Amino acid sequence: MKITNTIIALLALTLSLACNQNQTKETVQQNNSHAETGMSATWLRMSHQGPVKMQFMENGKVTIAFGNDQSVEVTSAYTINGDTVEFIDENGKMCPAPGTYVMDETPYYMSFDVLNDTCNGRIKTTAGFWTRPNFRKLEDTLNKQITAKPNPKLYLMRARLYMATGNSAKARADFDAYIATDSTNARAFTNRAATRFPDDMDGVLADCESAVALDPGNKNAWFLRGLALYELGRKEDACQSFSKAIELGFSVLRIAEKQKCAEYWDTEDNS
Repeated sequence: MKITNTIIALLALTLSLACNQNQTKETVQQNNSHAETGMSATWLRMSHQGPVKMQFMENGKVTIAFGNDQSVEVTSAYTINGDTVEFIDENGKMCPAPGTYVMDETPYYMSFDVLNDTCNGRIKTTAGFWTRPNFRKLEDTLNKQITAKPNPKLYLMRARLYMATGNSAKARADFDAYIATDSTNARAFTNRAATRFPDDMDGVLADCESAVALDPGNKNAWFLRGLALYELGRKEDACQSFSKAIELGFSVLRIAEKQKCAEYWDTEDNS
């Protein structure tokens, strides 16, 4: 069974598997004032369409540029409140309502996790892991640190940097190394599940089962679990998993997965 275009599009969300807002931060923020670090800076990630650049400016605007020509396609206003950011699109391919995301910033990556957004396009663009334009230097720094003194947290950092740059195989190897020393981190299992698409649905399911056992409130794990179950032919179980993700705040799935789950969800609505 092949993964549909809808699922491929939504897999931008897997690499959407950033910080879960109900989960303790794994890393200490460099500075509570993002204006001095991530919020006055450039971040990038690799997508199926090529590089995506997010440029935060001190005037409260952020631009998104897609593809190799890096032409700006969206300009938004942003507002920071603690560890959350709200985007309000102003120009370009706009979303009609604001979107709010939880941020997690480290020296090597920034992640955005959906807190409240009904705009599928912005979620696919924004959610997930980002890194700095000098990511090769950052990778080299981590390589040297790991060679000198292997540390589980360094493997975790490098894995997420690899996710931002689109290197799932290397990311998975580092998640393996991290999980071998710490099997209590639900987010790490969810991240590793994301690296297994599209060839290892059984592995995705196993990682997601581990994640929800550790953290039943991890909406990203429930979402990925649903994708895996659907591809394994367990459609009703998949739709129940999507429902759980929606219940936990992944509201966009109510629309995105409606067609494949209509026969089950309509039955629930009428019961």
